Parts: sequence; structure tokens; C-alpha cells
Amino acid sequence: MDTILTDNVWKQVAAESSLARRRLAAVAYVTSDRNLKLKRGDVLVCDASDTAIKAGQTSARLLQSLLRKGVELRSRDDLHTKAAVFGRFALIGSSNLSASSENSLTELALFTDRDQTVAQVTSFIHQLREDSEEIDDNFLRRILKLKVDQQNRGPQRKRKDIGFSAKPRTWIIGVKELPDESFPDEQKLVEKGMNRANSLLADSDSTISNVRWTGISRFRSSAREGDRVVQIWKSLSGKRITAISPCPIVLRQNGGSWTRFYVAEPENCKRLSWTEFERLGEKYGLAKVSLNGGREARPSEVPALDRLWS
Repeated sequence: MDTILTDNVWKQVAAESSLARRRLAAVAYVTSDRNLKLKRGDVLVCDASDTAIKAGQTSARLLQSLLRKGVELRSRDDLHTKAAVFGRFALIGSSNLSASSENSLTELALFTDRDQTVAQVTSFIHQLREDSEEIDDNFLRRILKLKVDQQNRGPQRKRKDIGFSAKPRTWIIGVKELPDESFPDEQKLVEKGMNRANSLLADSDSTISNVRWTGISRFRSSAREGDRVVQIWKSLSGKRITAISPCPIVLRQNGGSWTRFYVAEPENCKRLSWTEFERLGEKYGLAKVSLNGGREARPSEVPALDRLWS
């Protein structure tokens, strides 16, 4: 579902936002949370620089209230993004969290539940989160003392590059079930990776699985957070082969001789038998898929992969 929203965008998505178990938002200027009720465990990246606070573009008092509620707050002084993730939905548009965006300005936004888009926006917000300054009590005490003058817009700053690639990839990979307690020397790193991956989930109904990859391959060198994987899963005995619908990579973990990819499998994640996958793949124009290794799906194949499980 793709929906174009105009006018008071945040009011139109308030219901979906309130139903989500977690909200992630990267919105440059924040002076009102009337329609986006952030709660404990939610994440907000905004511009809380001295310039933005002095100009009245971001409210220190509102940030103080959100921090007291347990919202994780981060500041990035070159931020101009307006994006959010509510569970399985993503919003990308022009609207700040402000009274003027709600009441005065002509705004436009895309509201979507396309899993590839949601995964990309989630990954982008988390990259912003990690490359920004924490807003803690000390940060707040300082900005609360700043005098607000809405005419004081301050100098323009040069944008910083966070190295985010907006071009998502879909990979088709062959994976095999491993015996319990495989690679015991790696278990502490796996536990750390699982905890980190779970903390990055926008949809808490998803389950994290991990794929261990070794050797030299394009998948291992190029796959990143926000990409999707179609897993051709083979049971330990090799007698059962299942194709799993596209799921997003939420974390990449490098371990020297290996790389693990932590994948979020939604509660409604769909599966096909290998025979059915081959039959439908041929019907929709998917090139032959190997049970071993991994390759990037061609741009023409991505719609076919999405149709397979529809």
C-alpha cells in the first residue's frame, strides 16, 4: 500500500503510530508532538543545535518532556530529514513536527507498508542515530538556558555525509540449517549481535535469525543493512528445502573469517516449497536459482520475487 498524504500529515498517521509497539523518527525540527505520541523506548533524531533552539525551530522544553518519558533523543545539526517508521509502516515527506506543518504549510508525504522501503528507512534512521549526539540531562540543561529568537536563523552549515546508500538490493541466497551449538567460540559475539539486532527492530513482532557467511563472494562483501534476502533454506538432513519471502537485513557483523547477517523475519513471513518456488519463478520470469551460494537479484527480477508470495 502506497498512499500520498497532504496538509496535516502527522494527524493522518496518528492512529497507525499509536498502534505500533515502537516508533523511530528522524525529523529536523520539533516543537509539537500532538499527533506523534512518542513513548518510552522510541527514538527521535532531530536538530537540537544551538542555532535551531535559538531560532525556535526545535523546542528545548518539548525535548525535556520527551526525555522524561524515556524517549531516546539524538541531535544532528545538519538534519533536514522528515521520516518515521511505525511498526510495518514508513512515512517519508516534508513535514516537521511543528504547529506550522500541522496548520499552515502545504506538505506532502508518502505513507507505505512496502517492506523494502520500511527496511531502508529503518536502516537510515539507525545510521543517523549512531552518527549524532546524545541529548542527555547535561545537553538539556545547556539548551534550556538559550534565549529563543525566531528571527535568529544563524549561518548555513555544510551537510555532512553519513555514507548511506539509498539504493537497496535484494539477494537470493542458499542457506543450510546448522546443528545446535555450532561454532561455540563465536557464541558470545552471536549473542551480542542478536541483542543489537533486536534493539534495531521497528516491528517487535519480527523474529531475528542469522546467516553465517564465509569465503569470498559479492554477497558477503556488498550486502548491507536495509537490503533484503530471499533465503533458500535447506534442512539439516537436506530433505526439506523452503524458499522464504524477502526479509530485511537489520545488522551486519564482521568476525574476521566470517560475516553474519541478522535478518528480521516478520510474523507473517511466507514460505514456499522448492518445487513451488521453481514453478512460480519460471512463470514470473525469474532466472534459475542455485541451491548454493548467493547472488543479487536483477532489477527486473525484484517485482517477480515480490509476486511469488503475494
